[in-house]
Amino acid sequence: MTSVLAVLALAAGAFWLEAPGLIRRRQFRELFMFLVLLLIGTVLYSLLMLQLSLPNPFMLVKWMFRWMGTAKSF
Repeated sequence: MTSVLAVLALAAGAFWLEAPGLIRRRQFRELFMFLVLLLIGTVLYSLLMLQLSLPNPFMLVKWMFRWMGTAKSF
């Protein structure tokens, strides 16, 4: 549990360092993407620290590009 709190503290620190500059420069799209990626990374790493089984990310990539294998080559 301590490691999860450490991850949350690091994520909060990264947000505290980066967000004010992005807001000041009015880079709201970059701020949004930063928040999304920070949230995804924090959640995944926290789940990993809690030793929960996560699905293989290759299966998502395989599902996304499944249509390419069905195309016929000329």
